[in-house]
Amino acid sequence: MEDKQIDKEGMLPVGTTLSNGKYKVETYLSSGGFGNTYVAIDTAFDERVAIKELYIKGVCGRLADSASISISLTENQRTFAAQQEKFRKEARRLRKLVNPHIIRVHDLFDENGTSYYVMDLVDGESLSQRLKRTGKPMTEQELMLILPQVLDALETVHAEGIHHLDLKPANIMLDRKGNALLIDFGASKQLRNSDGNSLSTSSALAYTPGFAPSEQMEQNIEKFGPWTDLYALGATMYNLLTRNQPPSPSDIDEDAEAALPMPATISKKTRDLIFWLMKPNRKMRPQSVADVKQFLVEVPTRQPQAEKPKEAPKPSDEKDDTLLKGGKSKGGTSSSDSKKKGGENGGGKKGMTYLVAVIAVVLIGGGVAALSQSRCGGRNERAGLDTLDTTTVDTMATYVTDQKIAVENGPENMRTYTYTGNVDAEGLPQGEGKAQFAAYGNIPAATYEGHFVDGICTGQGKLVFTSGDSFEGILDGGFYKEGIYRLSDGSYFQGTFKSGSPWSGTWYNASGQKDGSVKDGKE
Repeated sequence: MEDKQIDKEGMLPVGTTLSNGKYKVETYLSSGGFGNTYVAIDTAFDERVAIKELYIKGVCGRLADSASISISLTENQRTFAAQQEKFRKEARRLRKLVNPHIIRVHDLFDENGTSYYVMDLVDGESLSQRLKRTGKPMTEQELMLILPQVLDALETVHAEGIHHLDLKPANIMLDRKGNALLIDFGASKQLRNSDGNSLSTSSALAYTPGFAPSEQMEQNIEKFGPWTDLYALGATMYNLLTRNQPPSPSDIDEDAEAALPMPATISKKTRDLIFWLMKPNRKMRPQSVADVKQFLVEVPTRQPQAEKPKEAPKPSDEKDDTLLKGGKSKGGTSSSDSKKKGGENGGGKKGMTYLVAVIAVVLIGGGVAALSQSRCGGRNERAGLDTLDTTTVDTMATYVTDQKIAVENGPENMRTYTYTGNVDAEGLPQGEGKAQFAAYGNIPAATYEGHFVDGICTGQGKLVFTSGDSFEGILDGGFYKEGIYRLSDGSYFQGTFKSGSPWSGTWYNASGQKDGSVKDGKE
């Protein structure tokens, strides 16, 4: 930690107090061309925070034995005054962006002849630091746990008429449980005023080569939009999956396949998404985060399977325990019908023989509330990912095989299971693992393989039941969130879920043809 102690020219000395003693500087965190960031103690609450200070290299100096900055040249004073106003606007923009995946600003004040703002201190690392530390690219599964969180943050940013304009691995932080936070809005610009009219600027906009599309490189503000950040998102995904520097838009325009080489292990869908996001022509990219989310839940085009020429069984061939569209088996009322009467099935088009039973397996009941403080923290730790090496985090260092796990807060059908994977110091599954759940009443036995947080199925995973039903996608605190639920007859629902039931998406028959839709939980 010695290299982080503040004994460098231009830095605030350790122990400096700010804002009338409210904050006490503890150590140096990072610096750039326009600012220094420190770790400080909020003395009122005895909490560690990050404080960003406006300090322009080549313009600002620090008086000897003083925290105050000095600016000698008149021209530099004008430059500093302009940047100070931008600095304050940056803090105010961040303050408006309330989202668990966006760094939160708590305070803004002027002191020592400059400005400061106070942010959450993230106990973790940036994605670029992670790549350097591990020396290898992310897996596709790891990336797909982070991507929904970044999309959630961008959706909030764009809804405020703001664009980040510097999205890259260095500006995405992961805390120790893998929760992603978007940081550094120094390049962001509010591109419309309260009347919805376009704003203009005479100042040059900084950008990071490889992560900026052509309209940003050309400083063509009138052509900026959500698609500008989405290009950077594609470049970020490419960099994380390959560790390659993203190419220029002109190279992609000449030959996208050659410019964006990816390992054969990367799925076609993810490759297609990156190619789409990084289209040089902005009009050919996704135009909004919603477009990307829709792409992620769409069913890939089915390839012909000669060995299975008849995928859709005829009604006369269906077994007695197979549900028809009306939600009843040919042999009588199903268990899911009785659940639907209680309003638990969300009005899904199919009866889904085991859907409600599955919900009973994956919902944690009272455990959800219990986890809201230790895991969710107001959605601050949603969809966790064990991204840190076991050599750096002792609590994530134990790998177990076929261990019996007991979860105190879970319902009876989920309180015990056999588990193989990573566990923390308390023996709770954390990160990637595999669980075997025994049959419970009318609920069939199941196997879950995927991500865990505090012993709960959370993140990307796959749940397969001995009945033949399965779910693959993202779970949040034990709930189905987004993905595909397949019935044993081959039909399936693709989309989003609410309280474990289909909420928005499409039903398909066994041949992959559309067979109905669900919106807001209704057919």
